[in-house]
Amino acid sequence: MSKTNDNRKTLTYETATGEIEFTLMSDMMFHYVMQKSERALTGLVCALKGLSPDDVKSVIVTNPIDLNSAGKETIMDVKLTLNNNEILNIELQVYPDKYWTSRSIIYLCRAYDNIGNGDNYSLVKPTTLFCITDQELLPHAEPEFYAKYRLINLKSHHLYTDKFGINVLQLNHTDKATDEDKQNNLVYWADLFKATTWEEFKALAKNHPDIEEVGTLIFELNYDNQAKEALEGQRRYREQMNSQYTAGYTDAEEKYEAVVAEKDASLAEKDATIAKLQAELEKYKK
Repeated sequence: MSKTNDNRKTLTYETATGEIEFTLMSDMMFHYVMQKSERALTGLVCALKGLSPDDVKSVIVTNPIDLNSAGKETIMDVKLTLNNNEILNIELQVYPDKYWTSRSIIYLCRAYDNIGNGDNYSLVKPTTLFCITDQELLPHAEPEFYAKYRLINLKSHHLYTDKFGINVLQLNHTDKATDEDKQNNLVYWADLFKATTWEEFKALAKNHPDIEEVGTLIFELNYDNQAKEALEGQRRYREQMNSQYTAGYTDAEEKYEAVVAEKDASLAEKDATIAKLQAELEKYKK
């Protein structure tokens, strides 16, 4: 990565102030930081799964990115293997998506299909998709800070399997966090994701060496010309896709409303014609 920006020579993570241009909510930033800081990644995984660090023997990012060659369209979910016997996908969702439910299920199913043809089904690794979002992806669901979805029997609520599921961390509902969520440091991590200034981030990172390491990585990418170009390209691509999605959805709504209005007008015209014929029929009967 290029390190030619003069600002970087005088600034450090500890002295930086003001707004953080690219935070952990930037999916490329998040991906890069998690693959670079094993301690931070372990902390996040422990928070999401409710584990102790002693339970984590190994956590490996299986889809690392290279900022020097990352394309703007690169898929940014972080794929992990935990203790060599479990698959985790962690995805940031920072834009609204009408089809998120279907997309998340497809991603989960693809990750769960983790054995080769002819392999014994006992080799299938448990798989969980973790979504970290500040969007209302399920607008009709009861607001919840950390939701866990599994396959269950609708009558008895018997769990079909615990090897296949989707967890959603709703950053804008920290007020609904349970005591367990707080004990697992999920609220702390939510605050880290939501931190938009260096002052906020440094206050959270104080006395947390793993998070101070994250702060250093975030700082380096924010003051690295080549990295910033990649991050900006990714952001513009995401914004463009979101704008196209919104525009397409709006156009579809407008066309639907126009069709409905046209049908309503046609029905009104037919009703008027029927009323006129009925009136003439009454005159004929008389």
